Amino acid sequence: MYLGFNMFFTIFIQLVVIQIINSATTDSEACNNCCTDGVPGIPGLHGYPGIEGPQGLPGLKGEQGKKGEQGVKGDIGEKGSDGIPGNLGPKGPQGSIGLPGANGLKGEKGEQGSQKKSAFTAAFISSPGRPSGPLKYDTVITNVGNHYNRGTGKFVCAISGVYVFQASSMKYSGTGQIATRIVKNGSTQVSLWVTASPGYNSASTMVVLDLVSGDEVWTEPHPPVSNSKYNYYHSNSQKYCSFSGFLLYAA
Repeated sequence: MYLGFNMFFTIFIQLVVIQIINSATTDSEACNNCCTDGVPGIPGLHGYPGIEGPQGLPGLKGEQGKKGEQGVKGDIGEKGSDGIPGNLGPKGPQGSIGLPGANGLKGEKGEQGSQKKSAFTAAFISSPGRPSGPLKYDTVITNVGNHYNRGTGKFVCAISGVYVFQASSMKYSGTGQIATRIVKNGSTQVSLWVTASPGYNSASTMVVLDLVSGDEVWTEPHPPVSNSKYNYYHSNSQKYCSFSGFLLYAA
């Protein structure tokens, strides 16, 4: 309301000023010949800004401008820093087998190891008849390490390890039979037996023994029996009765 009053008052003052000016103009025309021009009046006050009018309607959309020409390609920028490694991708399918590679160079010859050795073979070259106790073979074919004692018929272990022993026996022609056993320190390990069928017959056996230094191994017939036809050994230059042993590997 205060603003309306001020506007009304301003308009009123302006009307009064205009009336005064009009009166002065009339008087000036009446006495144009005898009066001089009067002093210009004081300019009136500026009026208050008018009320803001309503918003106009939106204008029409302008036409799209033409696409400009492509600019000149810029210089290559500096390499950026490496990014964080990504997650491991899925495993791919197995590839085909490649061609064989070339043969490598031949290596230098190695040094020969110091392998421990022990081996023997003893045999009868004539018929021993009906012996008792350890069989003392009259011929030594092999005696590596000299661990077989021909005088006692026993092998004496000097190198602890695993050994293989083999024995073969032939019986004399007739109806008798023989049985031979391989003995370790007085205990029977394995035995062979030749039947009492007529003619010359033979048999063999083998055993693997774990020995320590000082153990003794030999062959002998089973204890004598009352029948004199038992345990009659036959051999000749073909060495049908024999005893062998060798070190398989040292302990």
